[in-house]
Amino acid sequence: MNTVMKVQKVLIIGAGFVGSSLAASLKSSGVQVCCTRRQKGEEGTVQFVLEDEETWRNLPQEVDGVVWTLPAKPLSQVQRLHDAYLHSILDEKKPVIVYGSTSRYHVDEVHQWVDEKTKKTQKEDSREEGEDFLQEKGATVLVLAGIWGESKNGQSRHPKSWFEKGYIKNFNKFLNLAHVDDIVKVTEEVMRRHPETRGQAINVCDGNPMLWRDIIVGFGLELPLETDDQTAASPRSYNSRRIQNNLLQSIMGQDYKFQTILDSKK
Repeated sequence: MNTVMKVQKVLIIGAGFVGSSLAASLKSSGVQVCCTRRQKGEEGTVQFVLEDEETWRNLPQEVDGVVWTLPAKPLSQVQRLHDAYLHSILDEKKPVIVYGSTSRYHVDEVHQWVDEKTKKTQKEDSREEGEDFLQEKGATVLVLAGIWGESKNGQSRHPKSWFEKGYIKNFNKFLNLAHVDDIVKVTEEVMRRHPETRGQAINVCDGNPMLWRDIIVGFGLELPLETDDQTAASPRSYNSRRIQNNLLQSIMGQDYKFQTILDSKK
């Protein structure tokens, strides 16, 4: 049976590309939202800098949930913020959701399929250390693939423009994506179903990894002439991987359709 939580006030740490869209969606549902930014004085936000403990006093004392959109690092400061602020929220079993990245996974094979049980790359002073610490305390980690779409802060991210600007060098690498609107819906659903998702790591992607070359051709663009026998011969160095979203699909429901990159050309 699905257990549903109702939240009335949410703290969003980081009002950036996803955070601003999440804030807008929550507010439209009648949820009171407090967002943080590093700078002072931006309307509707409070200043918060993880490394500056003086700013921690700006955080609201009573919230029903927290969404941490920024990298959870360094670990020492994450631990201190937990002890000073987050522990009471977690102890009351209220939702704390932390955004991670699929770069956390270590792949041994080219184009390897990856799920939540895949081993993680061990790096000192990485965001994964903070995510793991908070997950052990009861937070839910949403492991995000590449983020694209139109944000409520006015910014846009699109793989087509990444290619057109010359950012893409390896066209034989799989791209895993999550649309900002899907990330918002997933966050809200995980928050509602926190008793079920508490303490889990969940991959967030559309479940439809595509090679860069197929994306480029799908948009009717031409691959550069030099593509790319040399790159194809040694893709291991590019850590190409394919991310599964089976756990996420079970949470969102089998009828939920994630936005995919070629949908945007329709």
